Amino acid sequence: MANGFEKRRTPRIPHRAIIRYCSGNDDEYRPGRMINHNATGMYLELNYPPPKLGEELQIEVLETPPDSSHSPEDETGAVTARYFAKVIWKKNLPISSQAEYGVGLNCLVPPQDD
Repeated sequence: MANGFEKRRTPRIPHRAIIRYCSGNDDEYRPGRMINHNATGMYLELNYPPPKLGEELQIEVLETPPDSSHSPEDETGAVTARYFAKVIWKKNLPISSQAEYGVGLNCLVPPQDD
């Protein structure tokens, strides 16, 4: 481990993607952004209050154009992968950040491609 904060067993893979997520059996999806992932989890940034610790989520990764101005609120891309994950930590982000909350997830099953 490179520093005292790193608790992952496998390295992070930077991967910015627009996502949408819902919790449990809820059918209301909210937008967000994946910042990175590894073999067992991922880090998301959200503008909505984060789900509760331990809550299980369905995450859909959306196909997005290479234009970096694409916003998480523009949920127009096709779903390219689905993850099922559990919230293991969350934090408020600084005001200078593009999002309000950071959320760490532990994947429950391997991703499912659409």
